[in-house]
Amino acid sequence: MNHIPSPDDEIPKRLDKDTINDFPLIRFPGAIQVADDSKTFNQLVARLIKHPILGFDIECKPNFKKGPNNPPALLQLATADQAFLFRLYPDFKLGPLVEILENPKIIKTGVALKDDLHNLQKIEEFSPDGFEDLAQIAKSLKIEQTGLRNLTAIFFKQRLSKSAQLSNWQKHPLSPSQMHYAATDAWISRELYLIMKARLDYIS
Repeated sequence: MNHIPSPDDEIPKRLDKDTINDFPLIRFPGAIQVADDSKTFNQLVARLIKHPILGFDIECKPNFKKGPNNPPALLQLATADQAFLFRLYPDFKLGPLVEILENPKIIKTGVALKDDLHNLQKIEEFSPDGFEDLAQIAKSLKIEQTGLRNLTAIFFKQRLSKSAQLSNWQKHPLSPSQMHYAATDAWISRELYLIMKARLDYIS
């Protein structure tokens, strides 16, 4: 991370597109692991249970026609230096992930969490707990732009790539660009949570 603001740094409320596009791309620097069977699901969840703060995101295959959205094909969880990509397609089962999703002692942080959780509950009913939406923290900090790309630019002066956003997330295997895109979104959510929460605590 090239630029980590201190609580005393002045943070802009919003940035225009040209400013954001001039920032260098940010990319997850750690290890990426993909789980696509029950054995790997169990192994990786057992490791993640030990982490108190996880970046969270999901990906769905885009639907370019009118009709219901496709269910989540991928669920991402990230620590400071590792990203775990859980393939939900084609089985559409959460399995041991429910233990993390329902655990109030494990913070899962990201943006647009209400929609993500609603989509996940179409796969399997669970009672989500321990989720922290970055948009709500941003509003508490009087920041007007609450999307992940904007928040990354505001706090870290770097730019998230969206090149793989509308790719086929049901594809097997995932391409390297898809894996890095998915890992980066979950990881930067965690990094943003830590810096934004510290700033919120500082001014409270």
